[in-house]
Amino acid sequence: MAEENNNQTESDEVADVAVKESRADGAEETAVEGAETEELSLRDKVTKIARAHWKPLGITGSVLVLLSLYCLAISGEPEKTPKEILAEALDILKSAKDNNTRIQAQKIAYDLKKQDYQDPDFPGALYFIFGIVAFENAEGLTGESQEHQYLIASRYLKEAERRAIDQEYRPQWSYALGTCSYLLGSMKSSRPLLEEAVETHPPGKLKASMLLTDIYLDHKADTVLKKAFELNTEALKLKDLASLTRDRLYLQRAQIFLAQGKNEQAQQVLSKVKQRESVNQVTIVFQAQTLMAEEKYQEALSMLAPVKDNLGLERKFSRQASYLMGLCAESLNDTVAAIDLYEQTTHRYAGTHEGLAAYLHLAELLRKNGRTEEALIAYRAALRSIKSPEEFRNRWIGLDRVQTYVLDAWNDWVDEKNIKNGVTYFNAAIQLSDYLPPLLSEVQAKELAANANRRWAEYLERVFDESSVSQQLSLQPELNERWKQSGKAYYELARLLTTSDRYGEILSISAEHFHKSQDFETALKVLTRFINTNPSKKMPQALVRRGEILLELDQLDEAIDHFERVIIGYPTDVAAFEAKYLMGVSYLEKDDLDQAASIWKEILESSNLTPKAKQWQDSLFSLGKLNFHRGKIAESQKEEVKNEPQTDQKRKESAKIAFHEEATKRLREYVDRYPESEKVYEARFLLARSLQNLADQPFQEMKHAKTDNARQELKKKQFEFLNMAIQQLKELNRDLRKLESEDRLDSLGKRLLKSTCFGTAHLLYLTEKYEDAIKSYHDAVNRYPQSTEVLIAYMKMSGCYESLGKKNEAKSMLEQAKIILKQMPDKVFESRATNLGREEWNRWLDWSRELRNSDNRPNQIQTGSGV
Repeated sequence: MAEENNNQTESDEVADVAVKESRADGAEETAVEGAETEELSLRDKVTKIARAHWKPLGITGSVLVLLSLYCLAISGEPEKTPKEILAEALDILKSAKDNNTRIQAQKIAYDLKKQDYQDPDFPGALYFIFGIVAFENAEGLTGESQEHQYLIASRYLKEAERRAIDQEYRPQWSYALGTCSYLLGSMKSSRPLLEEAVETHPPGKLKASMLLTDIYLDHKADTVLKKAFELNTEALKLKDLASLTRDRLYLQRAQIFLAQGKNEQAQQVLSKVKQRESVNQVTIVFQAQTLMAEEKYQEALSMLAPVKDNLGLERKFSRQASYLMGLCAESLNDTVAAIDLYEQTTHRYAGTHEGLAAYLHLAELLRKNGRTEEALIAYRAALRSIKSPEEFRNRWIGLDRVQTYVLDAWNDWVDEKNIKNGVTYFNAAIQLSDYLPPLLSEVQAKELAANANRRWAEYLERVFDESSVSQQLSLQPELNERWKQSGKAYYELARLLTTSDRYGEILSISAEHFHKSQDFETALKVLTRFINTNPSKKMPQALVRRGEILLELDQLDEAIDHFERVIIGYPTDVAAFEAKYLMGVSYLEKDDLDQAASIWKEILESSNLTPKAKQWQDSLFSLGKLNFHRGKIAESQKEEVKNEPQTDQKRKESAKIAFHEEATKRLREYVDRYPESEKVYEARFLLARSLQNLADQPFQEMKHAKTDNARQELKKKQFEFLNMAIQQLKELNRDLRKLESEDRLDSLGKRLLKSTCFGTAHLLYLTEKYEDAIKSYHDAVNRYPQSTEVLIAYMKMSGCYESLGKKNEAKSMLEQAKIILKQMPDKVFESRATNLGREEWNRWLDWSRELRNSDNRPNQIQTGSGV
């Protein structure tokens, strides 16, 4: 009931505004000044006098009228009821012959409305009066003013129907609303009303028949054309037809015959038309269409040209000629001429059937010629003229064809095959999607916009993946923005689907795209909304994704809670393994290394997961990397254990070795199993370092060996580890150089390449391959001249030459190191790439040079396998 009252109030407000608008369009000059302040009983007397077309003739006449009214007032005559007043207003309206009289009926009805009166027998009476007055006003107007009045009349008459129409007044109502609906473009709703008016409202039968005939002609179906012929026949039988009206009826009859393929009958009828110019136009347009059907487009063009700009009895022939000429030019592949002709049609005949059809053809031609912005303007103009798909009617193009036109354009603009020189059209597809309602539903339009945004982001992602690293740096912000916009588009779509089964699915996609854009805060909010829908199938994956986002936001405890919830609640779901792996990452971030290692080891030992699974691969790499770093941590604690009991020292030393062995085992397996993995480069480098770390154990044992044989065996073992490390670094160096040549080396890859260059040389030095080491050092210093590793390299090359007995070359290397040190910019040392400053390096090189020059220097010994 409350909703009904709200609707009532709203319709009353619309009616008030519409009455005022109606008055503004022509009622002012006939309004009775001061009428609103008069007593109702006196107004009845005024109304009777007004019906006699009384007009005041000055002050004396006014005084006499007032005296007469006073006498009537005191005579004791009973005051009329609202129902009687309404009846008189309806009588006035029924007999009205001019605008002034209709305004009087409107004024009475408006006064009754202010009293909230509604007749129980004719509830829609007041709105019926308002509607008929507006309709009759519109008949005397032209252009936008007329259309505006028809719109006002249509609103009133629809409201009258909603409240109820008295059967006595229904014929006039159906005629008025049917005519309004037709002239406002609502063909579907106008047809049954006009059909009813033809049968029930004699005063409007002729006009209703002619409008109906036009509607039937647009359908072109045989049964409908038969009805059009019957209507036309009855209309021509009417007596006293005006010459112009009779000509119009003959032209309609000729069109019916032409639509039925009865050309001879059409010509016979045309011979009866007095306006010969219009006859010629009908004939020419028809003949031109015949030529077009025979693909004689040039002949048709020549025939239609005189009609295009010649406005006769029926303007529709000139606009038909204009549109058909565009079709001919398009069929002849004369794009320039076709575009010009379609533009002329749209400018001159906007709002007509031909104008809409021309806009669509124009848009398609502009699109195919790469004039995207102009095409969008044409599509928008065409789509704006479609107010309701259900009522759409166009004699040249059906609704399904309109949809095909715009969807073809959308598909064309999102098709990556049409991208040339990096120019994309995704934005045009997104804009077109915004224009589609009401041709398509708002949901369909939003989904097209979301899909276009997604395709744009996916395209940029592929471009990003195929680009060089330097290009990726510039592309990353744009790629993030595109994923963000896609996330927004899907979120907007989800808002329209809150009551749909797809709501959760679309929210999930939106959250994923926000995540890809690295907008973690928004991704978290949207994903939370999705989880709150309690999805039956995607809950474990959603919880994992939310935990992953929390991990990105350093909310580690909350992330772990999410992962545990999945592991416990969904133990057999594949998401449980991803949750377990990410839980290991979370514990690693919390510096709980034992827990992280334990979790990843459980994954590797699980019988429910194979090495093909991504979580198994990631766990293998992470466990290897973790053990490598744990070994390095244990190694850095050597100094701390010197003062501890011997048993504690041995225990920690054993733990360090165990870490290096475990790292070597896991990383070797990863490198062998997954040579194409993105992480294989880092894994191979860590494997080489782990092997180098294992080589340190036999080297340390050599210091305490008691026999030469024992030392030789330990040295052999040491060199085996180092040679395996050299092999890994050489393979890695080769692969990274190839990536570098393609500009596909990221920041980590660049650091790894630098490390392999210097690291390979160092290991060659340690394995006493001095000549190879010198070559490798030279390669490294030439590639990275502005780094402190160069100074170490020259010192090591000096040692190589010393071991080869080339003392002068050894001294020369140290001298070159001094020169290079002097030339190095201060920023090299400010960057803290080395622990030594410029002066410390100077002292260190001076000490080395003095050592080389000393005759009493100790025999060179290797002080360790590390660099």
